[in-house]
Parts: sequence; C-alpha cells; structure tokens
Amino acid sequence: MSISVDGGKRGGKKSLTAELNLVPYIDLLTCMVAFLLITAVWTQLSQLNVKDKGTGGEETGDPPMAKIELLVGAEGFHLSVAGEAQIVPKKGDDYDFPALLASLKKAKQGHPDKDDVQIAAEDSVLFDPLAQAMDTAISAGFPLVSLTDSGAMRF
Repeated sequence: MSISVDGGKRGGKKSLTAELNLVPYIDLLTCMVAFLLITAVWTQLSQLNVKDKGTGGEETGDPPMAKIELLVGAEGFHLSVAGEAQIVPKKGDDYDFPALLASLKKAKQGHPDKDDVQIAAEDSVLFDPLAQAMDTAISAGFPLVSLTDSGAMRF
C-alpha cells in the first residue's frame, strides 16, 4: 500500500510508502470470537425457564383444574393445593427446603396431571430463597414454574 503526501513547495508530491500490519488485528478478533463462543455456553447452564401467567386466562367449558400456589414469605412457605393451605415454617433462620420438597411431592401424588405451579415472594424475601424454591418445585415434578404477584394469591 502506498500513500502520497503533498509537500506544499515546488508543486510536486513526495512519495511516502507505509505498510499497515493487519496481523495483530486479526489475532485480536480471533481471540474475541473464541472468548465469546466459550462464554456463550455458561449463559445456558444458569438459566431458569419461567413464564408469566398474567391475570387473565381463557375461559373454557372444562371444569377448573386444581391450582397449586407457593408463597415464599419471611416466616416460611405458604403452600396452597386446590384451596387447601399448608404452612412450611422456617427451621431457625433457614428455609426448610426438604420439608417443602416433601409437601410438593405429596401435592404431585394427589394431582398427577398437574405440571405447573405458581410461585410468588413477599417483598422482604431475597432472590436466593426464591430461586431455591423454584428449583425445589422443578425437582418435585412441576416443570412449568410461573412467577406471579404475591397480591394475587389468596392465603
């Protein structure tokens, strides 16, 4: 590649030859592509699939199915299965996830056709117990986890 520079004097142009080395730029781009491909895998491993049920639903002629709702509160879990409320209290300062798993498995045995559970949290609850409650519901046999507003639940 060559470049011409106007010298300004005597009306002539000086010839200036310069080489542009593209190898470092190609190396940089190759490293960036490799980095992005490697880190793209980690975004899929830490993903929870949830969906928003919303407030409205489609009206059908079928009888209503049992509704399973879980509220993560400051004092423990409030589980409602087909209108029957159950409280899973905390053990000391920690949430009792094994007891919640047992209650959700019992609910799954009582309603084997149900695949969904609605989960909400009080405002004072941190994200970690909410995420662990979602994982517990999925491991109990409810793969369709949906997040709802805690004000919409009736306990």
